[in-house]
Amino acid sequence: MARGRAAVEVIRDDPSRPSTGLYAAPEALSDALSGRWEYLGTGRWPGINRAHACAFRNDRVLMVNAYCTITETPAFRVDVYSPERGRVRIYAEANGPVSVRTRADYFTFRAESEPRPGPDASLPGVALTMSFEELRAYDRERYAAFLPVCFGGEERHRRQQGCLGPLSTRVDEWGARNRHFLEHASHDWYRLVQQMRDMAVRHGKELN
Repeated sequence: MARGRAAVEVIRDDPSRPSTGLYAAPEALSDALSGRWEYLGTGRWPGINRAHACAFRNDRVLMVNAYCTITETPAFRVDVYSPERGRVRIYAEANGPVSVRTRADYFTFRAESEPRPGPDASLPGVALTMSFEELRAYDRERYAAFLPVCFGGEERHRRQQGCLGPLSTRVDEWGARNRHFLEHASHDWYRLVQQMRDMAVRHGKELN
């Protein structure tokens, strides 16, 4: 990858794009890898104490590397925001840098999905035109709103899965769409982790 460029060209493997149901982790990864990334900024992020976050966008989604550190930590988190589909968060943790480990090495690997807000929601959805500051302000409001989510995966080797509030009846649907990914990860996942790591070396900051 050439240094000094503010964007990177990435090509997704599968041209199909599911458009129904809760936003699933594989779909969010596919969207994140669907085109050229534009760097939006680096700064503090809601709910993160010591690390800075880096944000990017392409023509489908906004993406945030929540632990955008120059020296890699043993935890990795990406948040993907789609104006059309909602939000997906994927978190991995291992005994060492995640980018040089595989799913079998993770003791925590989980995901959560939050639907796009409806037309009457007090908190509107994201827009692809948002700046880093606007996306951070949006996420601060979203973080405080405790919106309903579906979640699952493994937390310190203990399996978990559920849906909160009005999504409680959709737990089986969410599990069916995410279970294989959470058990095995995917090529897209490893590509995105490595891509985020390359960008963190350029745009990240050390823990403080």
